[in-house]
Amino acid sequence: MKNSKKWIAVIMGQLILASALTGCGTADKATTGTTQGGNTSTTQGATDKKMKITVAHWDAEKGLANKANDKVLQTLEEKFNVEFEAMNITWDDYIQKIQLWAASGSLPDIFSIDAIGTSFYHDWISQGVVKGLPEDLSKYENLNKYVQADDIEALKIDGQLYCIPRKTYPDNVWNAIDRTVIYRWDLAQKAGVTKEPETWEEFSDMMTKIIQADPEGKKIAGLTTTATSLLDGFLFTYSLPLAMSDGSGSDYKWVEQDGKYIPAYFIGDAVSTFQLARDLYTSGVIEPDIALTKLQQAQDKFLQGQSAAILRAGGPETLYDYAGKYWEEIYPGHNIFDDVKVLKLLPSKDGNKYYSVFRTSWSESYISSKVDDEKLDRILQIYDYLISDEGSHLIDYGIEGEDFDIVDGKVVLKTEDITEKYPSTQVFNTLAQWSRSVWDESVPARTPEGYRQLALDKYEEAAKEGTLPEFDMRYTYLSTPLKDKFVIKPAEDLLNIMMGSEPVEKMYQDLLDKYEQQGLSKMIEEVNAVAKEKGWQ
Repeated sequence: MKNSKKWIAVIMGQLILASALTGCGTADKATTGTTQGGNTSTTQGATDKKMKITVAHWDAEKGLANKANDKVLQTLEEKFNVEFEAMNITWDDYIQKIQLWAASGSLPDIFSIDAIGTSFYHDWISQGVVKGLPEDLSKYENLNKYVQADDIEALKIDGQLYCIPRKTYPDNVWNAIDRTVIYRWDLAQKAGVTKEPETWEEFSDMMTKIIQADPEGKKIAGLTTTATSLLDGFLFTYSLPLAMSDGSGSDYKWVEQDGKYIPAYFIGDAVSTFQLARDLYTSGVIEPDIALTKLQQAQDKFLQGQSAAILRAGGPETLYDYAGKYWEEIYPGHNIFDDVKVLKLLPSKDGNKYYSVFRTSWSESYISSKVDDEKLDRILQIYDYLISDEGSHLIDYGIEGEDFDIVDGKVVLKTEDITEKYPSTQVFNTLAQWSRSVWDESVPARTPEGYRQLALDKYEEAAKEGTLPEFDMRYTYLSTPLKDKFVIKPAEDLLNIMMGSEPVEKMYQDLLDKYEQQGLSKMIEEVNAVAKEKGWQ
């Protein structure tokens, strides 16, 4: 992504949304769509009627302010015969503003928010606040292909989507990079370690040796993290991978047991992961003050050699942002790729190698129900184009021939940073999807040579050696009165038991009792009853 706020938004993806303020609209199922697409888009904007399209996307007001000099904005408006008008939202106020607009019936034509899993997502649909997409998207070739993902398919209600998810990754295997541990291999070698760790035992042994040897005399501590909400995505791969959450509390996965679907968090061997966490914490492999960690503090500790390893979201390519760009200044003559390593997938108790399991997207685009079918068609043409190679090249790299060339099928930049030249790119390059630069080797990496390769290698490892457990995403997205209010926070539970003083088994039983008191069994019964009505069972 082209600025730090957008990049942070991709890697955190973890906001707990406030309770909904919803408004009423007219329920409307869309039926139109008249564009063609392809990797090189042939989409043609309609020219018979100019339309104004209002957009609420992060910092859109600033991005769309320079129409007179912004060739990218001019190109899009001319191609589709539209005028874009911003209804501004920021990272600090977007949830509140959109809720208020929904309640007052004044939503923009297009708006961005991370609403999936919240009660007002379902309210907006049932009350007709947002417009459904055409059930047949085949006329929008790129968009139609884009939504062909299991987790997006599971969002459909009676065969219809009510949002366009903003993809982070093209498939679920890429989630393997989203909870990455990077450790100081140079210090491990100085502490006498000769082999990169490939098991939990070897990882623990390596970390213990680094801490005890303290090769640089900095009183080095164990594993730190940029957020404790990431711990479950790493540790639960040991015994119960489907237990992990993105932090929202509503994304829990469901699996079948004895003819009934139950949240995976309550099926299987969670105790072993809780015990592992306790052991790693009490031994110092996980740093003692982990609960107090903050993003910048954790990154600084790893950079300065005060932490032997760091757990971070966003993939190993982010190593450049918090360490790589400063490494040679702090460690003269050192190559960071020699000094640090990405932790491999570690075998679980059952012998399989699991990786983090999340959605392929973070946040969504919604279309107001007040948009008529003609404008909807124009909007979908625009999204189809933005997702195409031609469109994404325009919004990511500028004007072909002026700002970039295509050489042997790959983008070669002539203008390194186009955001000042074309401010609108900071809106359009994240309106339909997040940056492709992490996973698409045909486009330039956002970091110097070597960093993207860390992510590509991690993906390759997961694709070849990793295992993705089966679960039914429809149940995760299903709305029922009790389920909409039921929250599961594995990372918080993990932190409490990890740092607790009572036996792990007792604390785990207390945890189960707490969820039962909150209505777990009743919620499960309600969900299964609705699932049977839908013919899922």
